[in-house]
Amino acid sequence: VKILRFHLAVILLLVFTWPLVAKSADDHGFVRFARQMLDVGRWLNVATGRQLESKSFALMSVWELNAYLSGLHRRQPDARKRLLAVSARFLGTAYMRSPLGEGLGHPPDPDPLIRFDGVDCTTLVEQAMAMAQSADVFLLMRNLQNIRSVEGRIGYQQRKHFVMAQWVPLNQKLGLLADITRSVGGKGVVWATKRLDVNVWRRRKKKEIWPQLADAAIPAGTFRLPMVPLGQVRHLSERIPAGALVNVIRKDLGTFPERVTHQGLVVIKSGRRYLRHASRTMGRVIDEPFDRFIGRHAAYGKWPVDGINFQQVFVKVP
Repeated sequence: VKILRFHLAVILLLVFTWPLVAKSADDHGFVRFARQMLDVGRWLNVATGRQLESKSFALMSVWELNAYLSGLHRRQPDARKRLLAVSARFLGTAYMRSPLGEGLGHPPDPDPLIRFDGVDCTTLVEQAMAMAQSADVFLLMRNLQNIRSVEGRIGYQQRKHFVMAQWVPLNQKLGLLADITRSVGGKGVVWATKRLDVNVWRRRKKKEIWPQLADAAIPAGTFRLPMVPLGQVRHLSERIPAGALVNVIRKDLGTFPERVTHQGLVVIKSGRRYLRHASRTMGRVIDEPFDRFIGRHAAYGKWPVDGINFQQVFVKVP
């Protein structure tokens, strides 16, 4: 019992002091100490982790979450299956717009650094990716911030706000993503481009829905992603592998600084493909038949969908 209490105390200390750790990344001595303290109790977690397979993440204590993560890669050694197994635990989770932030006391977005009671399409993907490659809560927090923020630094201005300009290319550089659109679409693949700079940013409409960023934080350049035209996606869906990340690309509008408006993970069940995503329409995380998802998006008239970009997600061994 004393060992369990000590282990729990260490985990709580790490979770609540994480912002300080992130701001002091050069203090490798503390990082090594924290990892060693988690290793002390990790052997206690393996059996408990199996028992937690059916418990909602939102109902887990910090200790239970650590127990679930410890040994997750041993219970499911296949990285792709591990990603999909973790993401499946989010099914039914409420849709919540922009649920994650930089933590209490960090304006302009003091939402939690991590949470499981609500997700949007991107935070579902981010948290599933981070959990699938983490053996404890300390690694989870670090991996999640690496996915969400430039150089893993916690800060609103450092967050990867733009999918085309930041989120995809920077996570590709980290080795977490690789584009597989060509293997799905073949010769039918075309390029989607987006010009972004301070002038485009200042002309944006509906400013209240966009991040509160200083001009200096706006990435400048012409950014692009390959895409399969929407009309061809249904006919090529058999080429999409399980675990592929889907990026929905809309028509380029000069008054909108982004073209990617939705994300999800492809799941294959009984030979049929589904998109696992946080649906604002349904109000929760669902597995939607992929052909139905494409059909719905083909009907969008006000801001048409041009095509789909596909990425392979790489989940590193913890």
